[in-house]
Amino acid sequence: MTVNSILVYAPSWIGDSVMSLGAVRALRENYPSARLAILTRPWVQELYSGCDIVDDTILYDPRGADLGIEGFFRAAGRVRREGFDVGVVFPNAFRAAALVRVAGVRERWGYATESRGFLLTKRVPQAPRPFGRHQSHFYLDLLSGLGLAVAEPDTSLTLTPAMREAARGLLERHGWKGGALVGVHPGATNSRAKVWKASRFAEVAVRLAEEHDAQVVVLGGVTEGELAAEVQRGLPPNIALTLQGRTSLADLMGVLAELSVFLTNDSGPMHLSAALGVRTLAVFGPTDARETGPVGARALVVREPVDCSPCVYRDCPIDHRCMERVSAQRVYEEASTLVAS
Repeated sequence: MTVNSILVYAPSWIGDSVMSLGAVRALRENYPSARLAILTRPWVQELYSGCDIVDDTILYDPRGADLGIEGFFRAAGRVRREGFDVGVVFPNAFRAAALVRVAGVRERWGYATESRGFLLTKRVPQAPRPFGRHQSHFYLDLLSGLGLAVAEPDTSLTLTPAMREAARGLLERHGWKGGALVGVHPGATNSRAKVWKASRFAEVAVRLAEEHDAQVVVLGGVTEGELAAEVQRGLPPNIALTLQGRTSLADLMGVLAELSVFLTNDSGPMHLSAALGVRTLAVFGPTDARETGPVGARALVVREPVDCSPCVYRDCPIDHRCMERVSAQRVYEEASTLVAS
């Protein structure tokens, strides 16, 4: 069949969206002349500004303007007006396949999950978990199951000049002196078990900043103020910059690109940083780095092997040993090696 336009129903979260970029690139390679649009949540939309293979984005906001059944049909109407030939549904949810079907997209491709197979014109059985390999392959496996050519996933991102300029201006307004920066993100969305001690992040950041005459920028979402404040308390005032809760996604990407090294948990910013080619050190505990670790030659994972990890719990039911046993000294040594490289 002739494919002139493709809609990709993107994952809902930053990290998952980054991990799906390899499959988006594979679609572009298979259909080089087709219009390629992304149906995305508002909080992820700016990510695609750093992905030059995407032609445009369409917003779907089920928490806001598209809330409820009326919002669902309103969003489907926006998609219908675009007249897409193919819809590729990355999320496993029934609702995602239903929206593309209601929107009248002629060809609808996705995994046959949640009893939604009848909504799809091409269905691929999903491999059982645990997958044992990186989640970026999960999205590529869908395409290969559809008979498309795929290669190793390329999840890289770049910055537009406007994104870079805006981020530098933001840093300068908050006290950046123009030198080296050590970034810290002490949070992790929807999981306390993935959070390493904020005081240890501060300890490592101070040592790196002193050695490299750097400042420390503390990052995080609007709900991560308590963790950011704990990091700040461990930093000398003369080196601390606080941008927690003060960045759009585009600003965050621009700030990450200025860092000499980024210290983080398993999080969305971790995936962004690695995709931008920033030196990234991630502390892992309850999650499996083989599946959701940062992808890139400049990314390292620090973890302590314990019998109960990975458990994928959001709250540890015992003593949080997977994270508690990761020392500040070890993270500092790994980070130093990464910076030296």
